[in-house]
Amino acid sequence: MPNRYRIYAASFLMDFVCAFVVGGGAVYAVELGATALELGLMGALGAALYVITSLAAGHLSDRFSRRKSLILYCSLALVSCVLLTRAATLTGLFIWYPMYHAVIGFYWPTVQSLLADSRHRRNLASTLGNFCISWSLGFTTGHYICGVLTRIDSRLPFTWSVVLSLLILVVAYSLSDFEGEQRMASADYLARSDGGNRVIWRKFLICGWLANFTLVFILSSAKMLFPKLALDVDHMDKATLGLMLALIHGGQLMVFWLAKYWHGWQYNRRVYLLTQLLALPGAGLLALSSNVFAYAAGMLLIGISCGFTYTSSIYYSTSRPPDSSTRTGYHEAFIGLGILLGPLSGGVVSDHWNLHSPYILCALMALVALALQTWLLYRPASRKSAV
Repeated sequence: MPNRYRIYAASFLMDFVCAFVVGGGAVYAVELGATALELGLMGALGAALYVITSLAAGHLSDRFSRRKSLILYCSLALVSCVLLTRAATLTGLFIWYPMYHAVIGFYWPTVQSLLADSRHRRNLASTLGNFCISWSLGFTTGHYICGVLTRIDSRLPFTWSVVLSLLILVVAYSLSDFEGEQRMASADYLARSDGGNRVIWRKFLICGWLANFTLVFILSSAKMLFPKLALDVDHMDKATLGLMLALIHGGQLMVFWLAKYWHGWQYNRRVYLLTQLLALPGAGLLALSSNVFAYAAGMLLIGISCGFTYTSSIYYSTSRPPDSSTRTGYHEAFIGLGILLGPLSGGVVSDHWNLHSPYILCALMALVALALQTWLLYRPASRKSAV
């Protein structure tokens, strides 16, 4: 079996487990009496470690065997999941939840670098599309099943995360270190009329990181803080809550599938900016409504917008191979920064106002990010540099 298919399988399973840890951790914390601020702080601690380890992993993945590194990271993730099953208090969650995120911060840049090596002469956008479909499908199904499991027992997702982490470790052992024969700009990248222009590429790269941070800020606020709103205020069924969280990644999944077959989005400023506008009504529906169908629509719109920004960020980070491993580290670090600041600032805002208010902050963040990206993308280039 080609290396990339094993990577797709590992990515699906890893985010399936991550959905159990994030969704199950939030529900369990609410049952233990956590406030919105404490939920935000728990997510922020995990994200802070994720940022640090992501940046480190970007540099380490070119210096050490990627296969052996992934085996180590998967082993540590397994240990983290075992320790989560022992967490009986908020203090325990505050220790082991961040530890798990520190480990996966090492994992993702390394597996993305190995994926780039394993694509042979295949189209980069298609390879990345399959990768994104794999992990988003893991999150989508994982969150829904997590909701069903928490209705039975709030700690049950942690138990299943141990079993699935063992399976991920088996897949990691089956990987090979390097399968590709080339480390050069992808054919689909060079075929683009704007793709060979370094100045334009750099603009889209910077905007991709900025947009990815902003949408993850919104997405993580919804995933970490919405359970408190849904369970304590709206008295939502836990299985329905799982479905709400799954819809975010369902929206991402739709975009990843589209991006795999339609390449007109690459270096297209209009498409790039307009897709981010969907996050505004998405956040607005979470902020201004209390209806389950409005919540569902809001989650889906946020997921669609976030799916496009993630696709853009990882595509522009990997499409020019010199230092691409370092850029995947930055790509994941900006994700971690969004996960850090989103729940934390949302928790502070909700502590002062109400549990709907974080999504007003999210909408304002999206507006500011869109204004800054519009200025960067439409600002006349001072020089032309073709590579």
